[in-house]
Amino acid sequence: MLEGQPIAKLAAHPDLSIVFRSVTRGRQTYILRHLRAAGPGKLEVDEAHRYVFGWTCDGGDCAREGLFLGYDSQTERMYLLLLDEGYASLTVPTRGAPWPAPLAEAVLEVKPDLRSFRSE
Repeated sequence: MLEGQPIAKLAAHPDLSIVFRSVTRGRQTYILRHLRAAGPGKLEVDEAHRYVFGWTCDGGDCAREGLFLGYDSQTERMYLLLLDEGYASLTVPTRGAPWPAPLAEAVLEVKPDLRSFRSE
């Protein structure tokens, strides 16, 4: 189980690693800095044990410079949000697409002013 593990463990998970590398092109150095950050960076699991997710922050302020990574173990789908100076610079799936409620809630808990974020 990944609960309590560093976010980097999820990024390296076999179900995510290839997709993760392909969607982070051009931002790999920046994202690696987040994954190696000493900040919070511990994975959580929802009550149903379907979703694994967490924030990691290079610099300590996730709402400004944060990386959120989530995974749906049933559909094997990845969810990613990269914040740069407080703005979403990368979202997977793309902006405006609905996210599962447990993941959307975890994002909005840290970044409540993210207007384009909604849950299914």
